Amino acid sequence: MSANSKLPDTFHVTKRIDFAKAIDVRNLKDKSIIVTGGANGLGAGCVTSFAEAGAYVTILDINNELGSAHAEQLNSKGHHVKFVKTDTSSWPSQMDGFKAAIDFSPRKTIDIVLTSAGLTTKSVVGGWLDKVSSLSKDPEAPPTATIDVNLTGLYYSAHLALYYFKKTAKPGDQGSKQIMFVSSLAGYLALNQVADYVASKYGARGLWRTLRYSPEILGEDMPRFRTNLVCPTYIKTDMTQSIQPILESMGIALGEVADVVAGVMRCACDESIEGRALAIAPGKESAGDRNFDLCDDWEGVEGGRELTEHIADGTIKGLELGDRPPQLKGVNFEAAPK
Repeated sequence: MSANSKLPDTFHVTKRIDFAKAIDVRNLKDKSIIVTGGANGLGAGCVTSFAEAGAYVTILDINNELGSAHAEQLNSKGHHVKFVKTDTSSWPSQMDGFKAAIDFSPRKTIDIVLTSAGLTTKSVVGGWLDKVSSLSKDPEAPPTATIDVNLTGLYYSAHLALYYFKKTAKPGDQGSKQIMFVSSLAGYLALNQVADYVASKYGARGLWRTLRYSPEILGEDMPRFRTNLVCPTYIKTDMTQSIQPILESMGIALGEVADVVAGVMRCACDESIEGRALAIAPGKESAGDRNFDLCDDWEGVEGGRELTEHIADGTIKGLELGDRPPQLKGVNFEAAPK
């Protein structure tokens, strides 16, 4: 809380991320890490970096072919990676995945959960009205797959993470337990009519906010709990493949998976980062070199100050697209899941 603030002490603010601080990946050696959606895209990039740092990584993903291949490739290099085919929108399926991760861990525990499983939109609002006519019968229910994976599945992940953090931790254990929620900058500035995706990303942000100031939630003498939010801009993955050429023709740069990995590794390795929202911007000279702390708190006006400043200076582009511009008319936003 700033010295000039007149807000009560309960309006807590944690320390901003120090991007000048070196990342010490040795902090991850032998840690047990779950990555939902780790078969490809952002999740796969993070799995690789976690494994290379010496962690025991469990991939929970529905894509059996890609997940198995990624685990086999990393294991062939001497790393420790397990793939468990998992439908993250299913409670029993995720629970089985968490149990498998505990069995895989040398200490029979879980230390970090990264919720990167996600789908892009399956329901643009304008499409809801396409079938309306004077002859219309009752409307059909809209598809909910994106919300099922991006929000319900993430909610399951949070519940299971906290449950197994507490169940498997021991008093005096060193290091924290952490959930890193993957949201999006679309959870701060809504993309026009992309209802299911935007709702899910705002929901992820809300879940993070309600947990972020609960460091002692696991109990007295138990490991400290921390949680952080990772919010990418447009990133080059299968999810954005259909709109990438159009965005680039409009001068909108997309970030690389490596930009996301840089942010995730910083949050994973630096025990001082807690309760922070990290914006992922396209790197300029090196991966992650333009990532920034959104200051999603009372002092930072719920992230609005930093986001608008970084839009104004050109660090972030494309989120300011309100009504869809002519270049995006007719574009299929139902890209493949990451």
